[in-house]
Amino acid sequence: MNAGKSQVPVVSLMTALLAACVAFQLNASMLSPVLVTMAKELRASEAAVGLSQTAFFTAAALFSLFLPRLGDMLGRRRVLLGMLLVMLAGSVLAALAPSITVLQLARLVQGVSGPVVPVCLLMLYHEVNEPRRYGLLMGVITAVNGGIAGIDAIAGGWLATQYGFRAVFWCIAVVAALACLLVAWLAPESRHRHGRAWTGRG
Repeated sequence: MNAGKSQVPVVSLMTALLAACVAFQLNASMLSPVLVTMAKELRASEAAVGLSQTAFFTAAALFSLFLPRLGDMLGRRRVLLGMLLVMLAGSVLAALAPSITVLQLARLVQGVSGPVVPVCLLMLYHEVNEPRRYGLLMGVITAVNGGIAGIDAIAGGWLATQYGFRAVFWCIAVVAALACLLVAWLAPESRHRHGRAWTGRG
């Protein structure tokens, strides 16, 4: 047991972290079957809609370069909550987008949430000292990051068919808002802890 370690139940922590990871994952997987609908409703080319996806993933990669380190310095919960709030704002903007240009901008904003999973893993590592337990919980988080058993893609396609592509972004916004509440309520603050370096393996 390390000094300064918070006594937050792992179940509560995992609830918050999984909510954050699901909110991020929906931005990637839930929209895959919706691209054609987006092009049709916004009267845009498929290439332009594809560019919105590129904007999201490019922003996610760029912000992944420095936001985890910023979390080490300012507090990981603070940075994670900030990313989720920006994701929420981007989702609302995408749901209200009157044109493909605004949609591309909204997807760029959503991309700020790119390092959600690495920051969640760092927060988990800070709280769980047992290597085997950490490895198991890390596997759960990374499994969610790989997709939600295809249900997310199916749900995205169904929502777009029934209500239009905007319903998908409203769904993402609701999940992001829930994740914000859970992270603010259940997740402890953590920073870089001297003497216990991050290895990625627990």
